Amino acid sequence: MDGKLFELNHLRSFVAVAEELNFRRAAVRLNMTQPPLSRQISLLEHAVGVRLLDRNNRSVRLTAAGRRFLCDAVDILKRAESAALFARQSARGESGALVLGFVPSASVEVVPRIITRVERDLPGVRLIPSEMMTFEIIEALHSGGVEIGLFRLPQRQTELKLSKVFSEPFVLAVPRDHPFATKPDLCAEDLHETPFIGFSTERGGFLYEVVQGFLSARGISPDTRYSVAQSHTIMTLVNEGLGVGIVPRSICAMKMPDTVIRDIGLPDDLRSDLYIARGTKNPDQLVSEVSSLIVDELSLPAR
Repeated sequence: MDGKLFELNHLRSFVAVAEELNFRRAAVRLNMTQPPLSRQISLLEHAVGVRLLDRNNRSVRLTAAGRRFLCDAVDILKRAESAALFARQSARGESGALVLGFVPSASVEVVPRIITRVERDLPGVRLIPSEMMTFEIIEALHSGGVEIGLFRLPQRQTELKLSKVFSEPFVLAVPRDHPFATKPDLCAEDLHETPFIGFSTERGGFLYEVVQGFLSARGISPDTRYSVAQSHTIMTLVNEGLGVGIVPRSICAMKMPDTVIRDIGLPDDLRSDLYIARGTKNPDQLVSEVSSLIVDELSLPAR
């Protein structure tokens, strides 16, 4: 176009004339008079470099170039309107995409609740779930790879602002044919020297510290057969009859067919907590809006 530009108003004028095939009706539709409308069409044709309309005192017709240009003009106007709408929604935190980093133990109950709530209340937002370990989430929050993180209390101090959003008790997962499945008055002391599946020292993190700290303080020494990183792995091994395991209650939503869940009277302060933190790279309205929605959702009782 040799540097010649046209404006969206020129396109709107052209589309109105092309659809009405009458300058007077198009001018009324655009709430303007005919002379400036004719001028806008002339400027557009000059910028494009071809005649788009054949017009005389009696009729207006689209040229072959005009018919082809009309399709693109309508598409450009729709895209411009969508872009403006998305920009306004993004400024209000109602649209966009962000990455939610979460620990695997949150995948069974917590994350599905969050995704369902975001889809319902913020349909313009695309949430990208990413399963990570706590230390990986913290690194990603600092680097910009994750906008919002859900994780256990980190072993090392962090500069991130943490807020507790979810707290749940621990329960005992037991194979269905194990004596503990029906034992009356089952208690933590019964775990002593019992085949046990626990969290690993290397990858178990917060959950290892909490569970092992409790058992050690009570002088309870289970026969630990396997040490794993994730709650859902404990559940699958229990379901195979390989031992019992202490897990956060929400993981029991997995509903393993050969596993029974027992309350063993653990103290009220022995809980599995989840914390939320925002990334440090892109603090915008969208992150704030989704974070607030997550906090609100997790404050509600599980459905």
